[in-house]
Amino acid sequence: MAGIMNLRRLSKSLVKPVVIILVLAMCIGLFYAFPRLGGTDDSYLYKGPSVRVNGVKVKDKEFNDIYIRFLQQFSSSMSEEEMKERTLEYLIDQEIIKQAIKARKITVSNQEIDDLLTKIKIYNQIDTEEEMQMLIKQVGTKNLKELKEILRQILAEQKLYVDLGKELEIEVTDEEIVEAYEQIDLSHILIATSSLVKENPLSEREAFKKAEDIFKKLNAGGDFEALAKEFSDDLSNKDQGGHLGNANIVYYKSAFVPEFIEAALKLDSGEFSAPVKTQFGYHIIKVIDKQLAEGEEWEQEKIKISDEIFSRKFQSEKRADWLKEEREKTATIEILDPMLLGYHLQLKEKWNEAALAYEKALKDKRYKKDLKTFLSLAEAYKQASNYDAALDVFLRLPERFKDDYQVYLVKAEIYKAKGDQEQAKEALLGAEKKAGDEIYLLKQVLVKMNELEFTEEAKTLEDKIAVIQARIDKEQEEFNKLLQEEQEKIETHNQEGITEE
Repeated sequence: MAGIMNLRRLSKSLVKPVVIILVLAMCIGLFYAFPRLGGTDDSYLYKGPSVRVNGVKVKDKEFNDIYIRFLQQFSSSMSEEEMKERTLEYLIDQEIIKQAIKARKITVSNQEIDDLLTKIKIYNQIDTEEEMQMLIKQVGTKNLKELKEILRQILAEQKLYVDLGKELEIEVTDEEIVEAYEQIDLSHILIATSSLVKENPLSEREAFKKAEDIFKKLNAGGDFEALAKEFSDDLSNKDQGGHLGNANIVYYKSAFVPEFIEAALKLDSGEFSAPVKTQFGYHIIKVIDKQLAEGEEWEQEKIKISDEIFSRKFQSEKRADWLKEEREKTATIEILDPMLLGYHLQLKEKWNEAALAYEKALKDKRYKKDLKTFLSLAEAYKQASNYDAALDVFLRLPERFKDDYQVYLVKAEIYKAKGDQEQAKEALLGAEKKAGDEIYLLKQVLVKMNELEFTEEAKTLEDKIAVIQARIDKEQEEFNKLLQEEQEKIETHNQEGITEE
């Protein structure tokens, strides 16, 4: 079973979607590889300044280009603060990388960009201007010029990683270079003898005879693709004329049974085999193209492939450590936004410093009217065990926030940490009142009551939730009944209309 799944998995993995994402990820793994979709509300756009790295201030546009991608992909699983923190971290890393590229005077020629663009077009089967415009839109760029600038960054970053990989003496073996270069493009016709492939397979004798007949037709000038579509039992590629795809030989060796790939490697480009027996049946294999580590082209490509492996290994093995060292020993990083700084320090559990940052945020016109700023400040003081300062934050709240549900919950947490059970209970009762009949909110309060062992109040709230839930269920049942009655009326009316006709 594993073998045939390998056949099918390989053929599916070689499908080439008309997107740039995989290509860019293979090249460098830049965040630009994620498409930017349209329709984002401008009210979500970030207004900086955010951060300065070695005296260079990150522009708001750069921040929003990345932040919007996070919003579109992760807003359901990440908080706003977490997405902004991730954006900040990414941009700091990218600025360090940009400055390293500049310091090393790494350049990328227009020809190199055009060559990469050509590879992307071939990989994604882009033949028309319309398909090219679709690709430009998928990446989130405005035009070809902007796309080429992204490719310039990708190539420059690759070159940096090659230099750093060599400086750190990352090992790249001759065997790795050969494996990266050697490729084979295969098709096959399978006459199955295994029930793993076909429900009612032929016997060994019948399958061999059928495969021999097909082989004779091929020798007589028959079309391989047409015969595969007519006779092959491998449904995963039958409709593609038996085409398995172009892949590295080492990958084929790991994905296919030995008899199959050994027979394929004996063939030259354009040749097909006599029937080859495997556990699945009899295969007739055709080599569409084969690229081996020999000849003039191989000699020209060796250095380029070696560099690609250096770049890839540096990214997977050393990049994170290199960036960490640059941050700690070389780079001067100033987070200019007090809210971003507060959250950044909060993650490091530097609560006193976080409180100072949030205090500064309360004086910032972007955040001083935002309830989240006050709650974040109160939380920082609480975590720093400065409970009086945490409670004092609520005295500074604008009037419209003082009766907010979240305020009551946070107050309860502070009183709990302070050991003031009575005030914690009062705050939770205030949260319960503010929650009204919202079951989700009431359950949050119930959790807090149980944590604080307010047994009597928790039991009363639990009963209240049960009553509300029963009412909701009854209303839903009545609504469903009404809906069903209306549906039956419509169906009866329609049937009467048909009868009259």
